[in-house]
Amino acid sequence: MHTMHHTEAIVVRSEPSGEANKRVWLFTKEFGLVIAMMQGVRKPEAKLQGHVMDYSMISVDLIRGKNTWRLISAKAIESPVQGYEREPLSRVYVRTVAFLERFLVGEGMHEELFQHIQDLGTIVKQKGDSKDIVRSLDALSLWKVLVLLGYIAIEDNEKHFFTLPLSEAAVLLSDSDIKKLIKGATDAIHSSHL
Repeated sequence: MHTMHHTEAIVVRSEPSGEANKRVWLFTKEFGLVIAMMQGVRKPEAKLQGHVMDYSMISVDLIRGKNTWRLISAKAIESPVQGYEREPLSRVYVRTVAFLERFLVGEGMHEELFQHIQDLGTIVKQKGDSKDIVRSLDALSLWKVLVLLGYIAIEDNEKHFFTLPLSEAAVLLSDSDIKKLIKGATDAIHSSHL
């Protein structure tokens, strides 16, 4: 008998599979990045159809099968980018969430990283079309993902950017700080060959 797991998840991306199914990449609170199958979700009468949208936060029930996860049920919590899809802050959120698929390796718990993405979503939802912190938030959010995954070691003069709430740290970044974070992230990406 398979155990059903209930967890919160961020939909990283999804793609059609077969005639009516969908494969969905979920960054979950308990299991990290998982790929789950949704059976029959593309049928007109499917109950899950409107609940699992890319980049949204959802509450899910998952069952781990022999070779794959199956998504049994889902309930939408929020979509930080809904209504702001074309705004710069939404693009920061989408880019950061997409970044997860590239740098998360296998399953595993990443509570701090999950909280970081939730915090970023909250900022996007609250600030909507704000353009004043886009550049600093973009650099900071991607840098922090790489720090939390172990690709970058924090230097002493960067610790406050890591420990402060994301919205406060983004406001405090100077132009030279932003350039330093971007360089650190770029160097980590090149050295990881990902």
